[in-house]
Amino acid sequence: LEKVHTLAMTAVSFYQIDFTFDRRVMSGILNECRELLHQAIRRHLTAKSHSRVSHVFNHFADCDFLAALYGPSEVYRAHLQKICNGLNKMLDDGNL
Repeated sequence: LEKVHTLAMTAVSFYQIDFTFDRRVMSGILNECRELLHQAIRRHLTAKSHSRVSHVFNHFADCDFLAALYGPSEVYRAHLQKICNGLNKMLDDGNL
C-alpha cells in the first residue's frame, strides 16, 4: 500500500509542478506496483488474470504513453487533471 501511496503522490506532483515529470521514475514505480500486485494475487487468480494485470500496467508504464500524458499537449490535460483530482481526494481522505 505504501508503494501505491508513493505512486499517487508522484503522479500528482508531476502534474502540479511544471518541468518535474520524469517518465523513468513514473514507469519504475508503476512496474514495482505491478510486481507487488502479482505477489498479492499469485495464489488467488489464474494465469489469464495475471496476464491482464500485466497488460494494464505495461500500458500505463510505457514511457511514450507517459510522455504524451504529461506532455504540453492539451489533448490529455483534462483527463490528467481529473485523475489527479481523484488521487488528491483519495489521499486527503486517507484512502491511499
